[in-house]
Amino acid sequence: MMTCEGEIFDVVIIGCGPAGIAAALDFQLISPLKFILLEARNRVGGRVITDRTTFGTNAPVDLGAQWLHHYRPENPLYKYLQISNDHPKNYHFILRSSTTPFFDIDGTKISSDKIDQAEEIFNRLCTKIKDSSSSLTIDKSIFDVIKNEYDNCTNDSQIKRLIDLFFGIIEQYEASNLDQLSTKSYLKADNDIPEFNLAIPNGLGIFIEQLVQQQKLPIELNCIVTCIDTSSVDSFVKIHTKDKRVFLCKYVLVTIPLGCLKNHSIEFIPKLPEWKQNAIDSMGVGISNKILIQFPYTFWESKDTAIFCTSSRFRFILCRSDVCLLYIKVAGQVALEIEQKNDQETIDEIMILLRRIFSDRNVPEPIQYLITKWNQDPFSYGSYSNFAVGSDNQTLIDLAKECHERIYWAGEHTNYNGTIGCVDSAFESGHREAKRILEKLKQ
Repeated sequence: MMTCEGEIFDVVIIGCGPAGIAAALDFQLISPLKFILLEARNRVGGRVITDRTTFGTNAPVDLGAQWLHHYRPENPLYKYLQISNDHPKNYHFILRSSTTPFFDIDGTKISSDKIDQAEEIFNRLCTKIKDSSSSLTIDKSIFDVIKNEYDNCTNDSQIKRLIDLFFGIIEQYEASNLDQLSTKSYLKADNDIPEFNLAIPNGLGIFIEQLVQQQKLPIELNCIVTCIDTSSVDSFVKIHTKDKRVFLCKYVLVTIPLGCLKNHSIEFIPKLPEWKQNAIDSMGVGISNKILIQFPYTFWESKDTAIFCTSSRFRFILCRSDVCLLYIKVAGQVALEIEQKNDQETIDEIMILLRRIFSDRNVPEPIQYLITKWNQDPFSYGSYSNFAVGSDNQTLIDLAKECHERIYWAGEHTNYNGTIGCVDSAFESGHREAKRILEKLKQ
């Protein structure tokens, strides 16, 4: 076992995703503060990664976070984007526009009348969820709250499938099914901040990567932390790694994903307090994956940015006509099932659906595909947090609260004063904790 050159750091940041990077940017401004980021992966960015190899350098694809949500001057990434070479001010992304085509499972196009009828019922059910969120004494899942009304809302099977599709937008956004999501915390994830999605043309992962390079942050890659020991009487935290190194520090900032905390990826000595472990256990982690398929040519309408389908599995198909790519977004139980399946089976299933929808055209065989599997990723175990039944803002406060006096916490799942689940949520939490640790170091 090797202690790293006998160095003692003021702060060690575990994880070089957006939360860790945000804290490091603040620490970088303070001299002579000594800090380091320990990152388990062989790259920076965490769940923000742009793939430039699968479909070629001219077709970068974001495998994790794809859009900057809540884009506005208050967004902590706003100032960095202003000075970026790839300023994406014209790339507002809307999942559904007035021209988005809707197809039924048999491939027929659905009339706007039917869509309007389904949306009216969906909005009525959403009003019921909203009303219940303030009237329930004991939390229930969204599914349980609307079940009776949903079961009896229509006899028209096509409208029912459309209602499922609209609820699928919520499930996709939260990355979990309605039976997992809290009614009392319904719509709390965005903290009433308007939804404005900014697409980064060259990839959000590239932007984060460039930000780290520009700032020359001190990072150890391929550094898997296995244990954080605060039991020492000399008041230094000992951080053990898989390759038998030990880092000593005054304070540690843990920014690893909630999925890793749930999976006990890091051992804590002494154990985490019960209130902290309860918060980890009760907060939800969703799963959202992408199936990316490239074709030799486009067979869909090149003006379409998305295609909606009432399939119970493949509802949301995003189109990138410039590089002949379709992205199919899947979440919750469907995403988990697909992770367990053979990739080719999934592609075959999608091809059957596409050939139904475009039965009047020649739909070619794919030339390339990629399926993300965030639940199987040992440095992620899921996509991002959500309010599971029984969790609320107090859960976030507990997830963010320091323990054993020297362990601080950041990450999108700790952002109790803002939004959760997003890149900006993680950045905000990193800035918050950096400020708190700097206050502590001054004492």
